Amino acid sequence: MGLRRPTRELSAIEIIDRSFSLYSERLVQFLAPFLFVGIVNSMITQAVANMFPSITPLEEMTENFFEWLISVLWVVLGRTSVLWFFFWITITIANGIAVKYSSDLLEKGDANLSSAFSFTIHKLAPLLGAALISGTLMILGFICFIVPGIIVAIMFSLIVPVIMIEGRSAFESLERSRRLVDRSWWRIFIFLLVIWFLIGLFGVIGEALSPYLPPLQGLTSTLISAFIQPIYPIALTYLYYSRRTKEAPQAPPVSYAPPAPTEIARRPPAIFEQPRFCIYCGQSLQSDAIYCPNCGRRIRNSL
Repeated sequence: MGLRRPTRELSAIEIIDRSFSLYSERLVQFLAPFLFVGIVNSMITQAVANMFPSITPLEEMTENFFEWLISVLWVVLGRTSVLWFFFWITITIANGIAVKYSSDLLEKGDANLSSAFSFTIHKLAPLLGAALISGTLMILGFICFIVPGIIVAIMFSLIVPVIMIEGRSAFESLERSRRLVDRSWWRIFIFLLVIWFLIGLFGVIGEALSPYLPPLQGLTSTLISAFIQPIYPIALTYLYYSRRTKEAPQAPPVSYAPPAPTEIARRPPAIFEQPRFCIYCGQSLQSDAIYCPNCGRRIRNSL
């Protein structure tokens, strides 16, 4: 059931159920990229923390408040910008790999992780460009009373499958995603809400368990988050194919060839000759007659 492309539009529950089924069949392959990305992001986070000075508590400041505030903003903005840049790249790669791997399983029945990675690197520029545009619009939308941000998130939710499966550019993927989700806003909103809830729940569980596992305290949250993250791109792949079933099939082009000539059309037109008669005696004449056989008079020049 997992290795089958949808032939009809699926509900949100059906998409999530099939996604977990497919994930369980290839658990190691789907988990590996996100686990690697989680470990790399943890190392980057630690390195960035060491790059920037620690924030001095306000009580220990001997200078004025504004200088302390500027130093805090510098550290916070600096750390956030560097971490966002690296996370943007690594998470985009992991999602692209998972979508390509899922698509190959559904289309061909089998997939290769290294091929999915190579293909994702080849498509990295449009993936990053589309993510940057949609992410910026989403942030602006959330600033504008939240609802526009949710609309943007729904509208551009399928940009990664569109790029990885259809090979579209960054700008083309935005328009293509908008058309795919058209007239199904509430269904996709419920789907995204359930997926985000599951990812957030596992993240909270990881943070809650970290203090109770001292040997893995720094990796517990990373491991648990990496375990649930593949569900998101797998479910997006199912959602993409589910929405594709609602598109009208393209009719084959009709070629208009000229009709074959009929036997009558190919036959030269018949020539009908009028009968000839002698103007002197009324005798019926042959078409090539020069003299009348009855009266013997010359009739060629008289006709």
